Amino acid sequence: MSSFTSPTEPRSGRRRSAARVGGRTGRRKNPWVTLAAVVVMFLIWQLGSLAFGSPIILPSPAETAAGLVKLLVSIGFWQAVGATLFRGLAGFLLSCLCGTLIGGLAGYSRTARSFVSPFLTVIRSTPVMSVILLALIWFHTNEVPVFVGFLMGFPIICGNIVEGVQAVDRTLLEMARAYRVPPLRVVTGIHLPSVFPYFIAGVSTALGITWKVVVAAEVLSQPVHAIGTGLALAKYRLDTAEVFAWTVVAILLSGASDALLLLVDRRIPWRNRFDGA
Repeated sequence: MSSFTSPTEPRSGRRRSAARVGGRTGRRKNPWVTLAAVVVMFLIWQLGSLAFGSPIILPSPAETAAGLVKLLVSIGFWQAVGATLFRGLAGFLLSCLCGTLIGGLAGYSRTARSFVSPFLTVIRSTPVMSVILLALIWFHTNEVPVFVGFLMGFPIICGNIVEGVQAVDRTLLEMARAYRVPPLRVVTGIHLPSVFPYFIAGVSTALGITWKVVVAAEVLSQPVHAIGTGLALAKYRLDTAEVFAWTVVAILLSGASDALLLLVDRRIPWRNRFDGA
């Protein structure tokens, strides 16, 4: 199997709407089923807390909510969230930029593809913890999460861009060449509609992974202001409710970024062109 095989978009599905963010289809989720799932999840959580009978082992949802309120009114909370947000976005944007440029080059050049392939294989195969530990040796504590976020997101976006480039309809390119269609129109009418669904799918996957690895890197590197640092300090104090509260904050941060990406995806002006392809 090629190192460029996209984990988020199979070649055979390049003309299906499943290439949208997160593999969404045109079917809407049933809100009542979703609500029921959330209720069941909280019920299991509450029952588990009662079964253990110790907030150190498993705090209840109410205790976690109290811990979250305590964080919200603390002085350093928003500094920690802002710092983690900055590091996550910095690593993510770097992975988008490098992944798009190198993926585009590798998609159009067989030589570049052969050269880049071993690098992507090594990065994908390296355990995240190994990357974090090496980054702790190489970089300052504030830079470790940025580097880890970049390195984990880069192969996903790069691989998806390569798949998108290779999915361009060669028949359309030949027709455009025969009818002497202007190069700019070929790019906007053929290349971009082919590549963009792969790019969005890769971005969605990379963004979700970025928040996880950035927070994990912060737990070990412990910058002055960070969600991961808050998690580590709460763990040292055996304040499990606060650990859960910081975890909820990280989940909300990831969910908000995914919702923003969904909004951007829906506002793409040429989306209908490749949805109906």
